[in-house]
Amino acid sequence: MARNRFMAVIAGLALLVLAAAATAPLPAAAKDSNQKYGKRLVEVYELPSEALAKFAQFQEKKGASNAGRPRGEAPDTQPWTGSEVLSLGTSGNPYTLVVRVSGVALADGDAGTMWMAGWSIDGASRTGLVPQVSATGVRAGQPVEMVGAGAPLSFKEDRKVQPVLEFASSRNVRIDRVRLEVWSGIRPSTFLELFMSWIPMFTGVVFLALVWWWRRR
Repeated sequence: MARNRFMAVIAGLALLVLAAAATAPLPAAAKDSNQKYGKRLVEVYELPSEALAKFAQFQEKKGASNAGRPRGEAPDTQPWTGSEVLSLGTSGNPYTLVVRVSGVALADGDAGTMWMAGWSIDGASRTGLVPQVSATGVRAGQPVEMVGAGAPLSFKEDRKVQPVLEFASSRNVRIDRVRLEVWSGIRPSTFLELFMSWIPMFTGVVFLALVWWWRRR
């Protein structure tokens, strides 16, 4: 009798965990303005209108060809470099560059932009692709907010650097505003992410309990 009660409790807990896992949203990068990409927001750069005008001119000349390039082939870009030199210490590793784009959809469908982001160190730039700066299912004339983060980078020693943002192409969007954020450290895990990380271990415990119960029958 006690054994049956024990198994009922185990089965109930397992069903609760499975139901929570099935209904909870995946802890992928959230797109809202409150999303954190590190422990501390170090700096925010508002790109000037002159830079946005250069991006628009570049899109007319080379944006379409960049969008059609084979995956893995580096695109031509229109660069922008922050005028302020940042002093970044190793204690703040890793550092993440986040691109936020605001604009208006030109037609119904999906909208997106392609960017490279990185750092200028001693006059030499090192950049990488910023993925998923896009929006799906937009309507013509609808305001669009898009955000994407580059790969975190750790410095081996304290550095004086300048952030670099390179525009490659856009589709179905008029870009009205671009912000570049510098984040330091690893962002704290949310409750959902912590909960999801415990599910594999709990599943293993339930499995072992079932095996033990079956052998004791």
